[in-house]
Amino acid sequence: MKKNGTKITALDPIGQPTGIFGRRLDVDSPMFAIHDPVYQPRDTAEKLGALKMAPRLDSLEGKTVYLVNTGFAGGKEFIEELDDWFKRNRPDVKTVVRHKKTSMFTDEPELWVEIKKNGDAAVLGVGG
Repeated sequence: MKKNGTKITALDPIGQPTGIFGRRLDVDSPMFAIHDPVYQPRDTAEKLGALKMAPRLDSLEGKTVYLVNTGFAGGKEFIEELDDWFKRNRPDVKTVVRHKKTSMFTDEPELWVEIKKNGDAAVLGVGG
């Protein structure tokens, strides 16, 4: 797209969840879109009830906490550091470290089933 004879360059407005943060977009491309937060869906807490966070545990004592590396840059190091912290400071908490087999942007149903079956809590590490 040109404005006053000058080619316009736009950065990806969607950001990191697209996996292409900072990628230059060709504004002449049919995939180009500006995402204006004014037009984002508006839902009530009741409508989003299924998406609420799990209730907080009273205590982690004797619990199993899954530490999941999602594959995001720095996530592996974050999970390893968190695992070491638990071992040093909370030996009463069992930690299970898992690394997603797929990308950070894909679902991994078998992992979620394992966590629901064997775990009491989970930390999904996104690094940074």
